[in-house]
Amino acid sequence: MNAQTPDITLTTQLVAIEERMERLLGLVEKLSIENGDLKKREKSLLEECNDLRSRNAKAGSQLEALIQRLKQQPPTGA
Repeated sequence: MNAQTPDITLTTQLVAIEERMERLLGLVEKLSIENGDLKKREKSLLEECNDLRSRNAKAGSQLEALIQRLKQQPPTGA
């Protein structure tokens, strides 16, 4: 074993670590973008859900009002 062997091993290890760090940074960036997209989608779905709940409540109120009007109408004789 000569004196250069540890330097080569150390250099090889450092290169391997650098490559792993680059892959990890790429993964972090990808996950960050995906997380942002998911947050936008969640916000959109929450808005849609709230809109549907509001529309459902409005339709329920209109239906209840229609039922009350029908109950107040005199019966039609045949």
